[in-house]
Amino acid sequence: VDPATDTAMTVRRPHLRLLLPLILLATCLALARGQSWTRLKNRFREHHVDFPERPADFPDNYCEMMMFKRGVYGTFIHTFIHAPTRSLKGVCSVGGIHVSTGLHRSIFHFTVTTSKYDLQIGSYTEKKYSWNIVIGCWSRLPVLYVE
Repeated sequence: VDPATDTAMTVRRPHLRLLLPLILLATCLALARGQSWTRLKNRFREHHVDFPERPADFPDNYCEMMMFKRGVYGTFIHTFIHAPTRSLKGVCSVGGIHVSTGLHRSIFHFTVTTSKYDLQIGSYTEKKYSWNIVIGCWSRLPVLYVE
C-alpha cells in the first residue's frame, strides 16, 4: 500500500466550522439527558484549567503528565488554560465578546499550553501561547473550550 495515497492513514484536522456545531450539539444533548450545567462546568475545569500551572515531573513532560492526570489521554490535541477560574468566568460576561450561540471570545489574552500528539515520535509535544480563547458558556459559566 502506498502511504501517499492511503487516506485511511492520513490524520486530518477537522475544520472549525464542522467541529463547532458538533460540540454544541453534544453539549445540548448532555443537558437534555439531565446533566446539569454544574457537571459540565466541573468537567471543563478538570479537563482544561491548570492554575497555578503544575511543574512537570521531568523536563518536556508536561503534556504527558497532564493528559494522564486529567483523564484526557488519547486525544490528538488538548489545551490547558493557566488562569484562575474567576478570570475564565469573566469571559462569559464582561471579559468576553459574544461570537456565536453560547460562545464567547476573551477580550484579554490567556496563557495556554497546547498538547499535540505527534504520530512520528509517539508522544505529545507542547507549545505555550498567549492568545484570546473561545469558550462555550452556560448560565454565565464556562462549560466548553473550543480548540
